[in-house]
Amino acid sequence: MAAVASPGDRAGGEVPDACPGADSGNVSQSQSRASGLGEAEDEDASEASLSATAAAYSAYLLADRSLFSEQIESLDKSLEDLLTRVDEFVGMLDMIRSDSSQVVNESIPQIYTKATEMRQIYRKIDKLEAFVKMIGNSVAGLEERVTKAETDLGAFPSTFKKILHTISMPSFLNKSSSSRQQQTPYEPPVLFKTEDYFPCLSEAPY
Repeated sequence: MAAVASPGDRAGGEVPDACPGADSGNVSQSQSRASGLGEAEDEDASEASLSATAAAYSAYLLADRSLFSEQIESLDKSLEDLLTRVDEFVGMLDMIRSDSSQVVNESIPQIYTKATEMRQIYRKIDKLEAFVKMIGNSVAGLEERVTKAETDLGAFPSTFKKILHTISMPSFLNKSSSSRQQQTPYEPPVLFKTEDYFPCLSEAPY
């Protein structure tokens, strides 16, 4: 017949179970602490790698000025010269813009007025050329008449003319000469009048 165990024996022989909720809470807290430490270490490592990468790129892009000082100085001078030229070019453009506006607003109307005046001057020049041509034709006609008169009457020196005037000519010679003069009467050429072409000359002076 088996003996019935007493409560004391139960207590002495068996280990009472601990609270299951307390053990699981301790484990989860330890795991969360371990995961938090791992994430912090990962962030530190990524930041360190990022800093190293940035430093490497900066060292690659930003060269040491002591190694390229001459090239940098020449580049700075070239940039300054280029900026100066750009400023000069902008000033020249402003001046051209102001000059073009002045030309459009002032010079073109003046040029148009002068062109109209020049057309009137050209008409006067054409009339003057026609007048000079007409005078040339008149002078040429007078020269022909003088040449014909010299050939018909003969050109004698002034001394011979005086001698002929003093000598009394025979009557029959006078008759022949008078008949010849009656046969060829003198007709004066038709000459122009200056007043017809220059009316201002006919006005009375002051």
